[in-house]
Amino acid sequence: MRVGPKKLTERGYPRVKVLCLDEITLHKGHGGYYLVISAPELGLVLDVLPDRRQESLLAWLDERGVAWCGQVEVCCSDMGDAYHEAARAKLPNARRVVDRFHVMKNLNDALSQATRAVLKGCRWLLVKGREHLTDEERQQLEGMLAASPELRWCYELKEAFRDWFNQSGDRQVAEAGLVKWLGQVEASGLKALAAFTRTLANWWQPILNYFEGRQSHGCAEGVNLKLKLIHRRAFGYRNFVHFRLHALVAFGPLSR
Repeated sequence: MRVGPKKLTERGYPRVKVLCLDEITLHKGHGGYYLVISAPELGLVLDVLPDRRQESLLAWLDERGVAWCGQVEVCCSDMGDAYHEAARAKLPNARRVVDRFHVMKNLNDALSQATRAVLKGCRWLLVKGREHLTDEERQQLEGMLAASPELRWCYELKEAFRDWFNQSGDRQVAEAGLVKWLGQVEASGLKALAAFTRTLANWWQPILNYFEGRQSHGCAEGVNLKLKLIHRRAFGYRNFVHFRLHALVAFGPLSR
């Protein structure tokens, strides 16, 4: 059965407690970012906006109304100011959470930039989780770390930060652990992490908010992969409206 705009309109916008905001580009290197708004608790894509501008998100939230926005308890996104400012303005009861995967990407990028000369094309060994390495990869990584004390410091601090995110403690325990990790960074004397520690300071509360409910973009990342597959199967969409309709159908109750 073909599902058109009328059916999607009838679906409406169910009330949700957790809102995920994640951007996606379907053409690498060519910009054209869309904003995907999803409800992970329901497995729904609520909407896809044609851009990631703050004004577009504010307008969308205005359309949902004060009552709808007031029942959102968590808003999870990356560290984009536009998303957090919109959430602060329109979601009065929502706890703003910075997605943990974006925080780790920020750290990995900082380490890769600082150790580019040493890594020589083996960046993936540094950022890959220790438990996912093969025996051969572990030997290769150990040889690299043995040759560079600075690189070893970087790697150990990265793994310690990842362990911090994976801990089972509450927010209070997490905050104490983060303070301890920052102390280790300071003791290391690594200037490579200066920018990242400033990022932590700027986003301290939203990062720690993760430990109150442990919401992340895990579901949103899966959504993005499926959206890219939809786009690929259609050999691309020249019309955003058509892409949006297919996205909503793929992740709506009508698809089940």
